[in-house]
Amino acid sequence: MKAQFKLSIIALLLALNVQAQQKKVDHTFHDNQAYFDLMEKEAAANIGNGKFLTPQDAVAQLKANANKRVKVQSVKPATKELSAEAIAERALESTVVVSEAYLCGKCDKTHVNAASGYVIDEDGLIVTNHHVVEAYADTAGNKLLLQIMTANGKVYPVMEVLTNSKENDLAILRVDTKGDKLKPFGLGNTAKLGADVFVLSNPNNMLFYFSKGIVARNYMKSDRSGNSTKYPEMEITADYAAGSSGAPVVDNKGNLIGTVSTTSSIYYNPHQQRDLQMVVKGTKPVITLKELIN
Repeated sequence: MKAQFKLSIIALLLALNVQAQQKKVDHTFHDNQAYFDLMEKEAAANIGNGKFLTPQDAVAQLKANANKRVKVQSVKPATKELSAEAIAERALESTVVVSEAYLCGKCDKTHVNAASGYVIDEDGLIVTNHHVVEAYADTAGNKLLLQIMTANGKVYPVMEVLTNSKENDLAILRVDTKGDKLKPFGLGNTAKLGADVFVLSNPNNMLFYFSKGIVARNYMKSDRSGNSTKYPEMEITADYAAGSSGAPVVDNKGNLIGTVSTTSSIYYNPHQQRDLQMVVKGTKPVITLKELIN
């Protein structure tokens, strides 16, 4: 009996060790296609479970929960400056892929595309752009599901839009973590002109793309509707593109200081869109997120 007991303990320890190794993802050269295969597989399973935010739900909740304040279990911001490598490693713990599952109309396969987001509460509160959720809420397409994936390959369905701000292009979502605890960013302060910034995002389905830059401009942006309301905007030089929407902008300590939102191309000949001169990267400073949380 003692020998059998010892063997059982050894087997259990080996199993736990295998599980631990499986959870650790080597990002030296990660497998981009394997991530997409996983998201498609999990999307089909989550749709089969029948418990998720539908596009119709998203339409209603974007309207009903506009500019509501949400209670968040925030973590203390870090105080120690980090190397770029350490910042990338830290960002990987809290940055997520926000994927929309859809049907292409040409086959029966469930497809996914990638936007970006990040964790602000360990119990499954995720920040992304308002326009990312609004695109999912457009019921004209064959939209099936909105879900998120962490860098260690965990996929969770989005269950609810807790709050959103169209003016500041932000939305806070709740996902079903199935009891798992996620790793949230600490919230930093407004970054000054010239401060170093870092972005981890998913441009053009290139998952977990890391870039560095500085704060190029802080200013008040006018509302396009023509009224006198203005909103804080932070422009940065760190690179990103379509698919980066909702990504975190962090400082040199790994604290969140902004959210990726827009790009704006400046052409020498704007009417013909010829002779591209620069691409302005517009982000929402952390102060706009703090207005949505308690």
